[in-house]
Amino acid sequence: MRQIRRCAAALAACLPLFAFAAPATAAGSQSQTEAAIKAENARWAEAFGRGDYEAIGRLYTKDGTLLPPGGDKVTGGSAIAEYFTKGYAGAKPDTVSFSHYEFYGNDRIVTEVSDAEVHDHDGKLKLRAKQILVFLKEGGAWKLHRDIWNDYAR
Repeated sequence: MRQIRRCAAALAACLPLFAFAAPATAAGSQSQTEAAIKAENARWAEAFGRGDYEAIGRLYTKDGTLLPPGGDKVTGGSAIAEYFTKGYAGAKPDTVSFSHYEFYGNDRIVTEVSDAEVHDHDGKLKLRAKQILVFLKEGGAWKLHRDIWNDYAR
């Protein structure tokens, strides 16, 4: 009887772990979510490469916020578009690529940890950074909610 109680207690202690592990290991929905987030990253990169900063602003939630290194918070799509427009005024658009993805979350909110590289129009590396992006599902579409990055040491 005592052994049964110990086994039952051990099983009960492990149940919360199984409950939290299930969404992270549900490969089908996780891979669909990851693919959807990567598609949003591709839209961001394409708009950036065209210098279409208004399109970038539309990829964020209503209160989406940039948290740039050494700068103030930038909140809202139009403010985000203005941030990039001012930052790249008079310059040819750069290109950006993302890699080394890690994803955490569920079907409503996802945090992405990844690397980004920005190259100028001649292909010269301008920035190599690590970033954390928080995506929210809004109206059936993934939108950027928080966007923070900082440079790797050169």
